Amino acid sequence: MRVVLKHAELGLYYAGHKHWVGDPDSALDLATIERATELSRDESFGEMDIVVTYDDPVCELVLPLRRSEEADDESLRDAV
Repeated sequence: MRVVLKHAELGLYYAGHKHWVGDPDSALDLATIERATELSRDESFGEMDIVVTYDDPVCELVLPLRRSEEADDESLRDAV
C-alpha cells in the first residue's frame, strides 16, 4: 500500500519539500493517511487529495482534503 498527496487542481504529486512530480510512482510515500493529513496541514496545502493505492492498479482510494472556512461566532450561536 502507498499513500501519497496529490494537488487536486494541478494533478501533481508531492515528492518532498517544494518538489512536485507528475508520476505517482515518483511521489513521496507517506505510509499512512494520518501522516498525509498532518503534512498537508503543516504545509498549509489547500486543495489536496490523499491517494491510497494497493498492489492492484484498479484499486485506488482518493480522499479529498479541503481547508474548512473558519466559522464566525455568530454562525456558531445560530447552530446551537
